[in-house]
Amino acid sequence: MTQRVEVLELSEYGELFIDDELAELVDADFWATLGITVSRTPRAAAWTLKAGALAGIARTASRAVDLTVHIAPKLSGADITFLAEHAYGQKVDALRRPKTDRVGVDTKHTDPVATLLVWYVDSLREFATRWLRRSYRTRRVVLNGRVRGRVLVGPYVSRSLTNARANEIPCSITERTIDTGNNRLLKAGLRRVAKLARALPIPAAQRAVGRAVAGALPLFADVSDVEIGPAELRAVSVRGPERHYASIVATTIDLLQGRYLGQKVGQANVESFLWSMPHLFQEAVRGIIGESDQLALRSERRPTAKYFDGAGVKLRASRIDPDYIVDGPRGVVLLDAKYKDALNLRGEDTDLIESASGPTLRVTRSDIYQLAAYRQHASWDAAPVALVYPVVVSPTGMLPASYSVQGLGAPIWLTFVDVGPRAREHVDQFIDRIADLRGLSTE
Repeated sequence: MTQRVEVLELSEYGELFIDDELAELVDADFWATLGITVSRTPRAAAWTLKAGALAGIARTASRAVDLTVHIAPKLSGADITFLAEHAYGQKVDALRRPKTDRVGVDTKHTDPVATLLVWYVDSLREFATRWLRRSYRTRRVVLNGRVRGRVLVGPYVSRSLTNARANEIPCSITERTIDTGNNRLLKAGLRRVAKLARALPIPAAQRAVGRAVAGALPLFADVSDVEIGPAELRAVSVRGPERHYASIVATTIDLLQGRYLGQKVGQANVESFLWSMPHLFQEAVRGIIGESDQLALRSERRPTAKYFDGAGVKLRASRIDPDYIVDGPRGVVLLDAKYKDALNLRGEDTDLIESASGPTLRVTRSDIYQLAAYRQHASWDAAPVALVYPVVVSPTGMLPASYSVQGLGAPIWLTFVDVGPRAREHVDQFIDRIADLRGLSTE
């Protein structure tokens, strides 16, 4: 049987047609992992693939088919590396991605697969350079005719003496070593990244990730290579003297357990690195605001709206949860990030907003009503509210001024953050506009 080899190129929320044979060869769970729906209308000649919010690369291979799917972000011209820098390099996270000139990824490579892999490896290398020291490890050994550490009396009596082997003495030894559960986990993460690098579509990106892994592995030369399973995870500790491992260990476990990549789909091996563009945008905005000197993100428990029956008995509570609660120089501002609406995707609940001097976007009416409801809560004292949309500013353009929705009390703002090639130039301007919303809303 001849193996069929295919490479499919889609865009985020885009569609592509495939034939009957390919639809039959690929497991349905593979498409589900990628957020792709597969459908066919009556009398249609082909199956329709429709991508969702996930972007990235995925590969499934079996005897019958070797399929690679690449889903490109739909926001044309977006600097995904810029989004990745802020999403995965926030002040609240101990891991910070190094500066761009240290990454070595080809400048034309704009999807964040290689960027995030190199970010992880470089973060791991920086951590190892500073913190990879000998720690104490306790292990059990059986010594012949000598004692070291603590004698395990129970096993000695029940095994050695009863079997006439009094010379075999089981002991518990505590020793200083670099070969600890934490470090074994980190080395397994490096090995996993090296494997993932082979699935990257751009040779320059493969080489960049390979160089990063090669530079970090020597730091773990005295650490054992092990397959990470439940027993190895139980040996990991992030408490007490090991608490500085917490962030890097959490990230590595995510990597190894498939929260960033698929590992198995049925009986076919899968190599993939997928990310949600709306989530990447939302976390990037969080990072931009969190790194600002003017603004601060509130992290306290969100307030609730409460339901009561006719007798005044409380039935339940519903959390009021805007994406960001921002403390600025003039008070609190409530923000929601809206990546998808900037793509001009149609829907029954959307209004097309066109301007001669600003970007075209679709605004979901329910989002507007939701923000109007947010600010009614007593916790926020009629705070100004805004939806945040991504835009790609042209080489000669300026960051668009905020739009406003009026007629629902104080204005509801539609504001913009540049995610294009000039995004870094406009970060301060975006922060200034968020800081000014309190003043604009009370004028």
